[in-house]
Amino acid sequence: MVMNSSAGEGITAQLRALAFPFNVYARALELEEGQVQELHYGLHETPQMPAAQARRGLTELLWKHLPPPCRLLEVGVGFGATLARLVAAGYAATGIAPDPARVAIAWDRHGDTLPAVCAGLEEFGDGGWDALLFQESAQHIDPLLLYTRANELLGEHGEIIVLGEFALRRTAPGRERLHLLQHFVALAERFGFAVIEQLDLSREAAPTHDYLLRVIPRHADALRRDLGVSAEALAALSAANATRLEEYADGRCGYFLLKLRRTSRPRWRVGRIDARNAAQMRALFAEIFDHPMSEAHWRWKYGDHRSSAVGVWEGERLIAHYGGVARDILYFGQPQSAAQICDVMVAPSGRGTLSRQGPLFLSIATYLEDQLGYGNPHLLGVGFPNLRHWKVAARLALYEGPVGRMLELSWPARRGLPSPILAVRSLDLARTDDHADAEACWRAMRIDLEGMIAGVRDAETLQHRYVAHPDKAYRIFVVRRRLGGRPLGLFVLQPHTETGCELLDVVGPVAAIPRLIAQARRVAASLGEKRLYCWAVDNICAHFGAEAQARDLEIPVPANAWTARPPIDALIGRWWLTGGDTDFR
Repeated sequence: MVMNSSAGEGITAQLRALAFPFNVYARALELEEGQVQELHYGLHETPQMPAAQARRGLTELLWKHLPPPCRLLEVGVGFGATLARLVAAGYAATGIAPDPARVAIAWDRHGDTLPAVCAGLEEFGDGGWDALLFQESAQHIDPLLLYTRANELLGEHGEIIVLGEFALRRTAPGRERLHLLQHFVALAERFGFAVIEQLDLSREAAPTHDYLLRVIPRHADALRRDLGVSAEALAALSAANATRLEEYADGRCGYFLLKLRRTSRPRWRVGRIDARNAAQMRALFAEIFDHPMSEAHWRWKYGDHRSSAVGVWEGERLIAHYGGVARDILYFGQPQSAAQICDVMVAPSGRGTLSRQGPLFLSIATYLEDQLGYGNPHLLGVGFPNLRHWKVAARLALYEGPVGRMLELSWPARRGLPSPILAVRSLDLARTDDHADAEACWRAMRIDLEGMIAGVRDAETLQHRYVAHPDKAYRIFVVRRRLGGRPLGLFVLQPHTETGCELLDVVGPVAAIPRLIAQARRVAASLGEKRLYCWAVDNICAHFGAEAQARDLEIPVPANAWTARPPIDALIGRWWLTGGDTDFR
């Protein structure tokens, strides 16, 4: 194709407006082949097949699996070639894309009458479609959002056609960009969609990455000049393509065509809980636990966009909820993330079905697939269910373990003369010196916890967990050495509970914990309390001193059994957990 310089500059400007790395891919193909119609993968029947011919082969394969002309919504409009062909073939088709640059390119190439709309799937409201097409766009969309909207947009017997990459196995910590095929299909079934076609195109599609590994370095100078991208960004992109090739080779990812059809409208519907339906969650909480959750409390727990929850509805009524609060942890000395499981609820009307079709299973399984294990936002989950609830989840193969059990340790509050070597005072994290003391206490503790799994207890975490709590009043005390003034450690108290003064947390060198507890007992007595107590997981109780009286709370600490995750033998007896690691103490 011959382009004059002004036309070439115009196209380059359009491509420059695309988000990285699509701008790089588009410009590289333009430089290599003279034009770029679409960015999708190709089906390479032979290693020598030209890339453009391979892309045409994938297009023709897709075309054979589309339903006859009907009302079809293309989610992710690309550069408009598929949408233009659909319209020409008699489909009542519309394409949507949240990126205005994509829509502008589609209009420029196929005319501004092309029915392309700048909108995301979550906001597109027109219903009554016969089919939804996701050509290499589904991997960029939250599966819960995808199926929720498909449920709303499609008519009876409506179809979903998905073409793109999926993860097939997950084997290590770290966030995975691709949806796991097994979970993607399981979620479809929960929404009443059945797989009617599944084509594995991995062998033919994988060479697309080989092609990009050749083309991008060949045009690196022009890509940096035309798009303003750095050499480091291009090198990272090539490294990502090389990694993807390795994942294809060892069966960790693949390229598939899926065709799903609505076969039922299930009684129960799963979905994400967010600010838009938080009032329903709080109403269910009040019904189940017989006391309210304030709006401020919900925001404190779930409103930071790191925490998440899954709900189950019967009609318009929320009847089940399973939530998790994001928690930074040390996993044998390495930073990771865990989800602190909380607010597990099922309304009385949904408790009769404790099977893999019931609301409890739907909420837990969907949350675990979405949030926990290899490839997901959180490597581990940690929770504190009662024994009955743990047994139900274990029977459904959702939980395994337990990896520990919670005990209550208690001591008599004890008055006495102040220590000649230690001083205790309230800690105010808003003060620079106190903030520094809290950080020093955590630095000392984390060294001792390198062989364990523990929630981070730095100043920022203490501020959010205790100081910013909207409903409860905690008190933080620092213990300092009188000589030199260096902090020994800190402890957190909740005075005046029904059974005494609760010790929520201790932060400092593990060897110093008995001395910190001795000071906590003195503070409890000064507050008029007769008893100091705390929750601690059984494997750490020996660090709390020999004087403690222990009581088994019959609260097992479960492990996720549903998704790919670290082996349970690596978790048993390894958690450092106290009452402050719960969401309700």
